[in-house]
Amino acid sequence: MAPPLRITTALAAAAVAAVPLLAGCGGGNGDAPSIPLADERGGGARIVDLVGKAAWFNADPRTQDSEDCEGVPADRRVSVTAATLLAIDRFDETGEGAHGNYYVQDSADEPVAYSGMTVFQPAFSPPDLRLFPGDVVDLLGVLTEFRGPSSGRFPGCRTLPEIGGTMSFRFEDGPAKPIRVPLDELTSYATARSYLGMLVRIEGVQTVGDPSRSGGRYTARLNVGAGVPAADVPSVSNELYDLEADGPPLGGGASFGSVTGVLTYFYGFKIAPRCPADFQLEGAPLPADDACAP
Repeated sequence: MAPPLRITTALAAAAVAAVPLLAGCGGGNGDAPSIPLADERGGGARIVDLVGKAAWFNADPRTQDSEDCEGVPADRRVSVTAATLLAIDRFDETGEGAHGNYYVQDSADEPVAYSGMTVFQPAFSPPDLRLFPGDVVDLLGVLTEFRGPSSGRFPGCRTLPEIGGTMSFRFEDGPAKPIRVPLDELTSYATARSYLGMLVRIEGVQTVGDPSRSGGRYTARLNVGAGVPAADVPSVSNELYDLEADGPPLGGGASFGSVTGVLTYFYGFKIAPRCPADFQLEGAPLPADDACAP
């Protein structure tokens, strides 16, 4: 369920007489009006138009240091319109400021591959704008294929597409739909990249061993069978909420009918559930798409 409309009293009183003006006005508290513009989707790019296969990816073990990566695109300015906000990272799992990212995907009745994006610690227009999951936003900034920290690049020339820039409000909508992804699609960078930044749903999930704890990060590896390199085994992580304290037990081969979350990457693919309702027990019906709505 989408959050209640956030339109100021002054704007509501003037709505009938001044509808054309609403598209250019913001509330005094930083919230933009909730009435869509005439061009609902805007004239900007879609994420799916900007992100695609990584031709520079090289799984050859001799290139694992990622020092010679040919073909990685240079940073470029982009303007994206009509992206649905999936989640806001407000949980600092490390206690060192590991929060602030926003996750969006192209607004669509049915999500498609390559339509998700990490928005790295954005600014806002107006500066005091408050956003909520389900809001449809525009992005103006720089698209980067992030190769990892300079102290240790991602192996095999893997990159994480992300936008740094400014977010603005377009209109309110319902929550984005997750895309259903077979688990084996997440066991290779070449296939898992297409779901980066998207809300994914994996069915028939089982963890392996006990969760790991390191520097506040809490992760549980998923059972993907034999033959998958350790670096390519996906996991469930606590990036978006306190999974260890508030989530279901993940040790000892815990099984779930489905797990939903945002697919992230940092030296490995991780599904980041947004709340406990993103876990569904075996035999239970699939959760509602807005299971984590307030």
